[in-house]
Amino acid sequence: MATPSLKLRLHVLGSKIHKWLAIFVGVQVLLWMGTGALMSFLDLEEVRSEHVVSREREALPADAPLPAWVANDGTLSAVTTRSLDGDAVTEVRKVDGSVSLHDPVTGRKLSPISAATAKSIALRAWTGPRTTIEAARIVDDPVGTEFRGPFPAWQVTYADEASTRIYIDAASGTLGAARSDTWRLFDFIWGLHIMDWTERDRINSWWLLLFGIGGTIIALSGFVLLANRMPRLRRRTKKSKLA
Repeated sequence: MATPSLKLRLHVLGSKIHKWLAIFVGVQVLLWMGTGALMSFLDLEEVRSEHVVSREREALPADAPLPAWVANDGTLSAVTTRSLDGDAVTEVRKVDGSVSLHDPVTGRKLSPISAATAKSIALRAWTGPRTTIEAARIVDDPVGTEFRGPFPAWQVTYADEASTRIYIDAASGTLGAARSDTWRLFDFIWGLHIMDWTERDRINSWWLLLFGIGGTIIALSGFVLLANRMPRLRRRTKKSKLA
């Protein structure tokens, strides 16, 4: 009997590896596709119960104890004294979501914060290798997909290798999104993964649902074909027919 050639042996070995790996990997592919199709079908707002839960701010009671310079006209939702860039400030929030900063003693308005304050806040927040601030600019509109408000906000860019950018609410001085070149790459890949090339956050698109269903059918049919190619299963089928 002639010895099988190297090419034939490699083909047989490759077929066996492909067959057995297909069983283990195929199960996870089936789970990916099936669960992906299911998640695309579900309404994310209903999943989060946002359609039955109100998040509207409550107004402070008329008799709430407040600093003398604060007038409670029924539109306030919170008055808080906190630290900002090493100093004490009083934050006044209203039911409509607007916020302002004030001197705790005199009530003098401190917001919107200045560029110098924004840079100082950014440096205080930095925990990476020593760096400096490269630039700071005010933004009033969404910056691509990396920041969508609240506005106005300070975009402070560090001088690190990843060009890290941090967004600071100009009204309250609170830290918002922190982004970098690495995030931009991940965001692009994520958009390809969920098939949302613009907003990068929609998992309910028809494209994703259709491809998820199609991938599930492909995975299931692949298991059927794999079962029909299994040597033992074929031999048992032949024996049963002969009997």
